[in-house]
Amino acid sequence: MRRLLDARRNSALLPAMAVVAVALVVIGTVLIKQNWMRGAAWDGYNVVLVSVRLVGGVLGLGVGWWWWWRAPANPTGGLLYLAAAADWLALICYCWPRSRLAGDLAWVGVVIEPLIVVIVLSWPTGRPSRRLVSIVTWWTVAGAVLVFVGGVFSRHPSASQDWPDPFEALFAVPTVFRVVDPLQALATQALPAAIVLVVLVRRQRSVPPAVRPLITPITTSGVFICASLLVLHLGWQVFGNLLGYGPALSIWRVITLLGPYFMIGFVALGVLVGARRRRRAVSLGRQHREVDLQSAPAVISPSAAAVATTGDPTALVRYRRPDGSWIDAVGVTLPEADGTRRLLPVLDETGSTTAALEVAASTPLSPLLADLAVSLIAARSANERATAIADARRAEVRARSRELVAATDSGRRQLERDLHDGAQQLLVGLALAAGLTARRGAPGPDIIIDQIGEVRREILALVDQATPAALADGLAGALHALATVCPIPALVDAVGDLPADDPLALTLYLAAGEAITNAVKHSGAGLIRVRLAVDAVHAELSVSDDGIGAVTDVPPSIASRLDALDGSVHVTSPPLGGTVLGIRVRRPNGNRAVKA
Repeated sequence: MRRLLDARRNSALLPAMAVVAVALVVIGTVLIKQNWMRGAAWDGYNVVLVSVRLVGGVLGLGVGWWWWWRAPANPTGGLLYLAAAADWLALICYCWPRSRLAGDLAWVGVVIEPLIVVIVLSWPTGRPSRRLVSIVTWWTVAGAVLVFVGGVFSRHPSASQDWPDPFEALFAVPTVFRVVDPLQALATQALPAAIVLVVLVRRQRSVPPAVRPLITPITTSGVFICASLLVLHLGWQVFGNLLGYGPALSIWRVITLLGPYFMIGFVALGVLVGARRRRRAVSLGRQHREVDLQSAPAVISPSAAAVATTGDPTALVRYRRPDGSWIDAVGVTLPEADGTRRLLPVLDETGSTTAALEVAASTPLSPLLADLAVSLIAARSANERATAIADARRAEVRARSRELVAATDSGRRQLERDLHDGAQQLLVGLALAAGLTARRGAPGPDIIIDQIGEVRREILALVDQATPAALADGLAGALHALATVCPIPALVDAVGDLPADDPLALTLYLAAGEAITNAVKHSGAGLIRVRLAVDAVHAELSVSDDGIGAVTDVPPSIASRLDALDGSVHVTSPPLGGTVLGIRVRRPNGNRAVKA
């Protein structure tokens, strides 16, 4: 559908649609003039109604074709053209005698009002939400079924070959049809009209004042159509027989029917006026700035929209990360704004600040223009914010990776120096002693054995002193490194820290890595929280997730690491309630030492 509506991709499509529109208008006008009255004489009442409907149909085809060509990225023009074409086709089928096929094709009329609802509620972008499309589709299907059921009992006793009954007319039961017909009118027209009327009024009141001129023409058209349908079906359909017929009532009925008969014309006029209001003048003190609202171009970035709207070349959009820090559109961390800059917050539907428009404090910015800029950013910032957060996270991962590589290289060089200055010297002495023993029988074997033991103890001491490169900045820094490379969001809260040379640091670091790995692999979690609390006596570590839970025991790989320590480990994991792994150990320099 998107490729079909993007007419500029096919240079032959728009001329073909223009030819189709002209053919529909010519054929429809001729047939309506000949057969609308079914052989009866034309009167002023029917002339007015039919003329109004023809004018509305011509406006729908013309404005729809024009907006389709003018803004191919906006589906509104294509949808309006299709609605008008369906209306003309339904009129042609209604006025085409001696044709069973034409009578059956009149069912194309059921799509007219759903298309109009989508046009009105999705303006100005023309891109309806999936929820709106789903609701309109199912309501249309249900209404078509109800119309079909009523049509089953509407067979005309005197149907002729000139005007055959539609295919669904199987029985002539006027009583059933008279009951079902008003019900289907209320369910498929009056009730949807009331719902759309409420939605339009609420939307008009909720948008920023600077944006209202864009949607006011469409809102006015939709409100008039919905009000006409309500008056028609709740007034005329229910109480019309009680009012009788007279000149005054006929005039009232013509006015009431203007909404349904000129429905497509009202929408076409709303689209035409709304499209012309893409450019608005905004007053800035003595200055006068013209702002292009761009209702239907290719979507530009919020930062570019901010510059174009405010006229400040230094304007930018900054996004708030979950930890409260600010980043720009490419994920670079930004400092807090100083006195030379000011921020206009952008709130989400929950009232939380997700972004802010940053401009120079000296930029003249009226409240009207500020509302316009913020509304444009709020409508377009979701994707850019997600991309910026992802870029910032990738930058942090790359920075952590470089730190880990540097720390690893530093540790390797330190280990080489220690081996060269310590164990290597002992090995050289051992080689000399062995050579003397071989040549002169001295020194004795006890000296060689002692030197071999010294070399072993030296190497073991070096191994015991080796720590992972991630612990170079302490346990808290190592936990932050784990969170950075975690494939799902992970937050770290540390109160206190353990240095790299603390005997507990390595054990708790490895235990945290095991717990995070288990959560990623098995819990289906969307968020992991790691908390570290260290005081003079105890060190506490907890790893929690929001996964499926139902973990019964502490993982053996974690329990085995803590067997030699003076402390406890427990797991809390109710089904569907997430998992919390808690570790509490006493520090060796506290009142009690590590178990032997």
